[in-house]
Amino acid sequence: MVPIFFYVACAVAAAGVALLLLPHGRGKRVGASVLGLAGLAWILVEIVGSVAPNAGELQPLGIVLLCGIVSIASAVRVITHHRPVFCALYFVLVVVSSAAIFVLLAAEFIAFALIIVYAGAILITYLFVLMLAQQSPAEIGSEDAVDYDRIPREPASAVMAGFVLIAVIGGSVFTVHDSSGTAALEQARSVRQGWRDLSLMPSLLLEQARRTDSTVTAMVRRPDGLFVTPQADHSAIVSVERTGKASPSDLTLPPSLLPDNTTRVGIALVTRFPVSLELAGVILLMAMLGAVVLARKQTDLAEDERRSIAGLSKLMDDPTPGASR
Repeated sequence: MVPIFFYVACAVAAAGVALLLLPHGRGKRVGASVLGLAGLAWILVEIVGSVAPNAGELQPLGIVLLCGIVSIASAVRVITHHRPVFCALYFVLVVVSSAAIFVLLAAEFIAFALIIVYAGAILITYLFVLMLAQQSPAEIGSEDAVDYDRIPREPASAVMAGFVLIAVIGGSVFTVHDSSGTAALEQARSVRQGWRDLSLMPSLLLEQARRTDSTVTAMVRRPDGLFVTPQADHSAIVSVERTGKASPSDLTLPPSLLPDNTTRVGIALVTRFPVSLELAGVILLMAMLGAVVLARKQTDLAEDERRSIAGLSKLMDDPTPGASR
């Protein structure tokens, strides 16, 4: 079934956002805001009506909808607000609300990476650009401002591309696929990989085994050379040494002892991508040092302007003999 009404709702919301991007008076902006909000409400009604029959299989639907509303509304303000600093603050709301949705999906690493990279590094870089850039003396968005501060570049094509993407991704909500078999196979593969990841950390594996049986003293490799043998019921069998027993014996670990997503990501970073992890650390360190140098230079230049007004010599004068002052 083609979700015609959902696509119409996307078109209505796109029209409202496109009108908000155009320079006009306050009354027209209010009308454009009402049109955009109506389109957003229509989109939410269509999506909720589609997922309501399966709401029990989803994460708390109210929290997901709240985060989605905050994210979309903040994203609209990022591209329509006339003050860059407020755009940056709305961008923070977009990142935080999107990260909350990832947390609900049990993707904690992606959520924290999103906050660190976007709300941290990229946003700080954006603020540095605002501090170092030449600001227009007139208020951005007013009639006296320069053209590039007053008129957006190609707003129609940008809005169309964004809402076409929303329509394509959102349309998948209305498409019914029987993926129960694929989901079961994927879950079984993920469980097996989780036990293998846990076997890479014998100390953690021993700690988990002691949570099941406090008499465990050491882990022993099984005949296949591994510490863990996954089972069909998502549990695992390990060979352990127990207090008061001379020979190793088997112990069944329940699925609840599987490592969580964050632990598995940490294992993958250390065991499979150590070079990439070190390179990322070096790049972030150099970026931090560069930001400090830029901030210090900007401070020195501002101090030179104040000393020049006071009739004092500049701090940044060239000390080379014969250099012009």
